[in-house]
Amino acid sequence: MTPHTLDDLGLPGAVYLWALLQAHQQRLAIAPTTELAMEALQILASHQILALPGEASVSMLGARQTPLEGIPWKWTWSSYQAESALPAIEDFLASVPCDELVLTLGAALWQRLVCDEAQAFYAEQLVRCQFDLHWQQDMAFAQRLSRLSLSAAQWRYCAWAAVRQGAALARQGTLPASRVREGMYGEILRRAAAVAAGRYGRCGFTPSSVRPPTALAQGFACQWFNLGPTYWTALPSTEALHPALMTSG
Repeated sequence: MTPHTLDDLGLPGAVYLWALLQAHQQRLAIAPTTELAMEALQILASHQILALPGEASVSMLGARQTPLEGIPWKWTWSSYQAESALPAIEDFLASVPCDELVLTLGAALWQRLVCDEAQAFYAEQLVRCQFDLHWQQDMAFAQRLSRLSLSAAQWRYCAWAAVRQGAALARQGTLPASRVREGMYGEILRRAAAVAAGRYGRCGFTPSSVRPPTALAQGFACQWFNLGPTYWTALPSTEALHPALMTSG
């Protein structure tokens, strides 16, 4: 059933809708990875806020595209107009009391963003060194299968180390691409285990600008919580979010 109000849509849906509209307003990517951006749009489509290609009952005539990912979508929510919905969403999000449930949802979103920030950085490093971009999924495998808890900066360090290892292997000129890829994947796992065990101290790659470059991450780290560099350097938790609460007034 299509929600009539933002209260009906709920907090997660409102967060994703804010990220979509903010991305269009500021020419941003919605999320660190296209996969997460697509998940956000699919959730909004499930609430009939918008339509995505492939929905037989909806014409995509007049559809928009997300500014950087290029995902087609069409606004279908009759309760609001896309051009004027952003202030109402911001008012709704500001009115939500920050209780334990909100902190728990925030920590879960932060954990997802940590994973996707690392995957996006790994993809950038692969492109820079002219490796197959398809290999970026190995970071997601390493994160899921290792079950290690690292900060975004620490995972970024592991990504950098893996690509450096791949470059060293590729320079040998005798290894097939599959061996180079496996060497890089093994390096992600090795570095992640060492970082988690404290063998590299406070090692991590924090971006020169601590403000995240995507709409969803900016909303989380700069608007709903005031995380600053903690967004990159801390492990996601409700405890880390408590002192970062944004207060009005």
